[in-house]
Amino acid sequence: MLGKKRIVQPVCKCVTERQAAEQKRFENYQREKDVKRLFAISDVGNRYQQATFTNFLNRPGTENALKLAKHYASRFNKDNPNALLFFGEPGNGKTHLAAAVYNALVTQGHVIVFVSMTDLLNKIKSTFNKAAKETQDDILKALAVCDLLIIDDIGAEKISDWVEETVYRILDTRYRCNRPVVATSNLTTDEICIKLGSRIHDRLLEMCQPVYNSATSYRKELAQQRTKRISELIQNGEI
Repeated sequence: MLGKKRIVQPVCKCVTERQAAEQKRFENYQREKDVKRLFAISDVGNRYQQATFTNFLNRPGTENALKLAKHYASRFNKDNPNALLFFGEPGNGKTHLAAAVYNALVTQGHVIVFVSMTDLLNKIKSTFNKAAKETQDDILKALAVCDLLIIDDIGAEKISDWVEETVYRILDTRYRCNRPVVATSNLTTDEICIKLGSRIHDRLLEMCQPVYNSATSYRKELAQQRTKRISELIQNGEI
């Protein structure tokens, strides 16, 4: 125009931003459909469906784990492969934190798979049945395309050559897709290496920042409180 080059935006910025948001929602919807079609397993369970960071019981030893879980959820990026491995004594809140991450990110529209390691391996084994509707490749594909894979209680499974190879393949699939894994375990990182082997140990530590939850078992504390209460009732002649 008049000898000068002009650049004119065809639509206003608000329209392009709205279109981009709609496109993202559509892509997430399609990916979620694919995950559910290939592998309908995201199983937080009734106990943890309402798990949040707010209703997490913050006891001595859980402070750092809670802070890092909240930090991770608030800054989540599915293209950042670096995530978290919560480990510590059974019953001290690790699964609640992982479920809180799941619930927070699902609310944001992300496609998340939450599953225990034992259930995941059993699901894969079930594909060996000729009548199975899913194949092992279907499951691995679903685990590859979801935004985040949360594996609860890694290391609880009985170890065999097949289990070791399958666990490594699951982690390696995520690693090669540059997608994150959040995991919980009752084992220390050294115990993971001993039980699951150095390949799984190295891959897990490459993908996850270990976070030690040093709190004692809340389940044991509740059991002790119930036992004490019953003893008091017996001593008082109320039972």
